[in-house]
Amino acid sequence: MALRECSVASLKAGESLAGTAVESIDHWLLLEVTDPWAPKVLQSDALPKPVRARLRQWLQTPRSRLQLVRRPGRSAKRPLFMVVSSTRDSQRVSKLELDRYEDLLGVDLDAIPDKSPQPMCFVCVHGRRDRCCALHGSSVFRALQARGVDVWQTSHLGGHRFAACALWLPEGLMYGRLRREHADAFVAARKAGEIGELDWFRGRCTHDRPTQAAEIFLRRRLGEQTASALDWLTTVPESDSIWESRFRSSSGEEVVRVRLEDTGATRPASCGGEPEPVTRFVDVS
Repeated sequence: MALRECSVASLKAGESLAGTAVESIDHWLLLEVTDPWAPKVLQSDALPKPVRARLRQWLQTPRSRLQLVRRPGRSAKRPLFMVVSSTRDSQRVSKLELDRYEDLLGVDLDAIPDKSPQPMCFVCVHGRRDRCCALHGSSVFRALQARGVDVWQTSHLGGHRFAACALWLPEGLMYGRLRREHADAFVAARKAGEIGELDWFRGRCTHDRPTQAAEIFLRRRLGEQTASALDWLTTVPESDSIWESRFRSSSGEEVVRVRLEDTGATRPASCGGEPEPVTRFVDVS
């Protein structure tokens, strides 16, 4: 494997995953598109211009994000549109089958029927965005599918260098550096309601990145695996590089202080890119 591949460079630089998930998102728009995805998904040729404008309008809602999805072997005659809420107070999944993409022009997001919020996993395979996603994502997708997970391929999830990247909804948990040999442990943990291996956990997308990192550090401190065990209370910046987060656990209130620091290492953010500084969060509680 060539060292120009960003996932290899990130590993060699010792880059931490803690606090690298997509941040401050708890409203997901998921649109099934089987035609090729453009590097920037709203430029994909399969989407008519009025539909792109409608999607952009919906994305003006704070804390929203669009993902294009597909599942090999599934007919796209009636593309699926899903809206997922992953707030800490409400986890909802709404699904709507379309006759054509233009049907979205008449859709009221609040009127789409809710379904039972069964877990779904989305693995980034967006090779036109970065080749590491296609290389690692495709094999992880197949491994999860073989284990009975409701899994979809998805467009860019952020952080190509952490491929394979996966998003677990409706909880809004993001993972990185997954490999097909990790599938058994990953699926077992998720079926048990656990986070799983913390070295693969990038963070909870509803949080900002300092809070994501603080949760991971607290889980290490407490040995806590249950995904729902920690209730986030507040995160307050103390400076440009230090934050204090408070959580409630079964033992009471917990405080974690994190600092963002430069490691002195470099790596490209994407395959073939120029070297960039590596930063990491550290626990300074």
